[in-house]
Amino acid sequence: MITVVMQHNPFAGSTASANRWLTLLEGLAMEDMNINILFCNGYTNLAEKQAWDTEGVYRNMKYRYLSSRIADGYIKPRFDFYFGDFFANQIIKQKIIPALDSSTKVLWTDTSVLGFKLAVALKKRSFPVKTFLEMNEFLDIHKYNNSTYWQQIIFHYRQQFFEKRAFHAYDGMALMTKTLQQYFSQFPEPRPNFLHLPMTVDLERFSTETPPIKEFVQPYIAFVGVMNDAKDGVSILIKAFAQIHHQYPNHKLYLVGPWNYDTPIHQKIIAELNLEHKVFWMGEYNRNQIPAILKNAELLVLPRPNSKQAQGGFPTKLGEYLATGNPVCATRVGELPDYLNDGESVFFADPGSVDSLANAMYRALANPSLAKCIGKNGLKIAQTHFNKNIQAKQLAAFLQNLIHY
Repeated sequence: MITVVMQHNPFAGSTASANRWLTLLEGLAMEDMNINILFCNGYTNLAEKQAWDTEGVYRNMKYRYLSSRIADGYIKPRFDFYFGDFFANQIIKQKIIPALDSSTKVLWTDTSVLGFKLAVALKKRSFPVKTFLEMNEFLDIHKYNNSTYWQQIIFHYRQQFFEKRAFHAYDGMALMTKTLQQYFSQFPEPRPNFLHLPMTVDLERFSTETPPIKEFVQPYIAFVGVMNDAKDGVSILIKAFAQIHHQYPNHKLYLVGPWNYDTPIHQKIIAELNLEHKVFWMGEYNRNQIPAILKNAELLVLPRPNSKQAQGGFPTKLGEYLATGNPVCATRVGELPDYLNDGESVFFADPGSVDSLANAMYRALANPSLAKCIGKNGLKIAQTHFNKNIQAKQLAAFLQNLIHY
């Protein structure tokens, strides 16, 4: 059995992290591996508590909430974030370790301090279980994104604790990019066994036609992601659209994602460029609505800047973009060029360049037949390299080897 320990239930949301967890775990379940998930810090809101029982089965995976508290509102989530480390050891001793089933062969933690401390505690006790971690970005990206002083301190502590102590307590690590693998390969022994596990996407979610959501008026261009300039370059996208919108007066640009520190900046740019009737921040949509938003777009755009986050990670949303078969504009960052070619499977733009992104978007919209062909080629790339079923087989084999290592 594989026991997965994480702070909160990612399947109750629609984030990139949730999609990564779901594709990997559901894929393992389809490979006939027994999955048992423990959520340590309770529910994130009342709606989640109403939708999820204390324990049950979700897509052939067992789950259990170790706490029934609801960490909603303003105070509780911040209390968990700023003071959670103080209680981490107690949670490990009183809740997690006693909850581990005797049949557990692999203990998979998330990338929280709690998860890292659990791995260290099990290794100290010589607990008869293999420890495993999946990582899809560098841990120090907080240095480059908007965050408070105290957030910086906590994130820095997490990174230092992992790299100096917890890293050596893991038996296996799956890494989304070769850049991450190369980075951790330089760490001293003992090192975990590494598996390069690229981004995963559930292709079946995008395999059928779905009617458009009524507030998304066609034809439109869509961005789905984090409203964060350091991570996803939303301001660049708005400015690039401003350069071409007169040539395509019927097209609108929809920005889909939750409020972020940079959202007021985006709203200001939209107003300054007189795009209030062309560019719309739509807020967050649930996971089940995302396929309809993406499938009915004429063009999907990912304007990610060149950053350490882009170098070490790989945008999960890009996999979903490609899975639709629609044309995609993306910036040439990280390991994207290892899989995609400009003018064949994607319309590439230079990162950080408004003019280059505007040109890529114009190329896609100016030649619909070419764009359609490039979209189909992008789908083939997703089917070949990012298929969750293929990746799940690799992960299952890796975990089996880990157990018998």
